[in-house]
Amino acid sequence: MISRVTYYSGRSFFIQILFLLGFTLLIIKLIYLQVFQDEFIKEQVDSRTILESSIPAKRGKILDRNDRLLALDVKGYTVIADLNLFKPSQLEIDFLADSIEMEVNKIERILKKKRGHVEIIRHIGEGKKRRLQNMNLKGIFFKQNLRRSYPQLEISSHVVGITDIDRKGIQGAELVFNKMLKGKNGVFSGIRSPIGIVDGERNSAEEGLDLKLTIDIRLQSLAYHELKKAVENSGAESGSIVIVNPKTAHILSLTNYPSFNPSDRSDIKDLSVFRNRATIDVFEPGSVLKPLAMAAIVNSGKVDRNIKINTSPGWIEYGGYKTSDFRDYGTLGLSDIISYSSNVGMVMLCKDQESKYLIDFFSNFGLGSRPSNILIPSREGFLPEASSLSNRDKVSSCYGYGISMSTLQIAQAFQVFANKGVFKELTLFYDEELTSPKPDFRVLSEDTTRFINNMMIETVNSKSGTARRARIEGKKVAGKTGTAEKKKKNGKKSYSASFSGFVPANDPILLGVIVLHGLTKEEHSGGTIAAPIFSSVVGQSLHTLESGS
Repeated sequence: MISRVTYYSGRSFFIQILFLLGFTLLIIKLIYLQVFQDEFIKEQVDSRTILESSIPAKRGKILDRNDRLLALDVKGYTVIADLNLFKPSQLEIDFLADSIEMEVNKIERILKKKRGHVEIIRHIGEGKKRRLQNMNLKGIFFKQNLRRSYPQLEISSHVVGITDIDRKGIQGAELVFNKMLKGKNGVFSGIRSPIGIVDGERNSAEEGLDLKLTIDIRLQSLAYHELKKAVENSGAESGSIVIVNPKTAHILSLTNYPSFNPSDRSDIKDLSVFRNRATIDVFEPGSVLKPLAMAAIVNSGKVDRNIKINTSPGWIEYGGYKTSDFRDYGTLGLSDIISYSSNVGMVMLCKDQESKYLIDFFSNFGLGSRPSNILIPSREGFLPEASSLSNRDKVSSCYGYGISMSTLQIAQAFQVFANKGVFKELTLFYDEELTSPKPDFRVLSEDTTRFINNMMIETVNSKSGTARRARIEGKKVAGKTGTAEKKKKNGKKSYSASFSGFVPANDPILLGVIVLHGLTKEEHSGGTIAAPIFSSVVGQSLHTLESGS
């Protein structure tokens, strides 16, 4: 017979081995967790006991030269729904949509998530928040945040730029100086408990630095509203205005139309409104380039200043192509060629100039170079290589074809005439430490500059000058018109009309460039379209500066 004691002793031993093995595995697990999973366990515990939240830094303000606000951060709210509590009726959804100006179907899509917290909308103002609070919607909460505001709306949007929903710069000055403007977020760390936060430490946010532009918002506003009116009345596709202080090379106004409201971009369908046309759009300038070509001709010493040119019968064939004037102007002096804007006269004067000389001369005015000192995106346009120019191309360049420029580049070039022959690079930012302009250098002698400027005075003030409508009462204006033809894809023609000038002519305070693109009506010349805008905008700007209003 087998002993029962021996049998039960064997089973007991087996159970003891199992307990020992389990205990050993438990010890090994504890050692593993302590040695290899300590950081993970700490993170898990901390996630349940420690609250850490970011304190957003206020973005720096953007100001005009007189410290008027162009962009700033204002307090806003994010609307959050706790889907465990928020069980709205259709009436409540309709009220919510109406209060925050949001489409009902968009809210319904957001609320399709079954549980948890969802953001319905960011950056609502105090008024909308109060409306929702008064409704006492259960499960709706508000989180305070900051949103970017642009008090000048569409007037300065292309220069100031925009930020995204997280207030990160994505265009204009907001993008270029994002690092300087954005500041440094703070942080709050606290310990959770069943009764709430029992202890915490706050590291305050550091506000971003302010940025000051050379823009004068008074002049910017004048230019924008006059430009808008002119584009709409003329049927132009777009337009740009640049106004400069020639003595400092500060850009006082840089505006475009069409424009956009940077504070509310929800309804924008045509993305071209975001383009800063004054610095990005390049085009063949036409006759507005003639003062530069005439300066090159006079500076070369190959032409006597008192020469007379017979432009009859009003056209000339050169290099296999025919170039015509508006009519037969007969025999003209150099000043008359600019005043009447004679293409024939320019061809006859330019055909004996060296291509390399002309191209190098134009380059000294900033043609073919990107205006990098303004820092915001811009284009260099097109200045051909001298070696690639045919005889026809060479003479065409003297009346503004075969070369492309932006509105800003025209302002930079005419800055030489307004600054007594010295190239002074334009700037958009008031703090000189933020920019690195090229050193000033002389392009023309003062004598040659006066000679060319007198031609532009004649262009505005003579009875036959093409720029008569640019006159400003009580002030002597110097300037030049331009009209450039462009063929569309459908074979039809459109025109760019321009005027560039400065006032007072002998000691300029303001330089202005007006450009309208896409003109198709009978009136499309620089003299009839752009020159009157200069008279109005720059005339009002002078009055504003003189009165201090």
